[in-house]
Amino acid sequence: MSQDKFIQDFVCRPSVVAVVGASPSPGRPVSGVMAYLVDRGFRLFPVNPAYAGEKILGMECASRLPEVPQKVDVVALFIAAKNQATVLRDLREMPYRPVVWMQPGAENPEAEKELESEGFTVVSGACLMMTHRTACAASD
Repeated sequence: MSQDKFIQDFVCRPSVVAVVGASPSPGRPVSGVMAYLVDRGFRLFPVNPAYAGEKILGMECASRLPEVPQKVDVVALFIAAKNQATVLRDLREMPYRPVVWMQPGAENPEAEKELESEGFTVVSGACLMMTHRTACAASD
């Protein structure tokens, strides 16, 4: 899938996003991105074992991707590469291939290459919120 098509299909139109590394702390960058996306109609599923079962922006937080109750279009990673092993394993075990969005600070060149070779679309080093702001201004 081309990056332009992906942006039009999943960024400029509200999609379903699992946010790995979600946090209830309003000072964290992930919290600002989540609030922005919710305000634009995206359906989010927070994922973070540290907050499993808690509410983040009114949404129940899952411990891991397999606990997300529905198919997602995008898995947005807000965790450092050194903490991604479980998430990468969970991604590979999913019965479908969501887009993997590695936010700034979550880039993982080795995993990116492996995931792409396994049929995943990977976006790396771009902020989902900033991409929406710049690429989708006309649709906002």
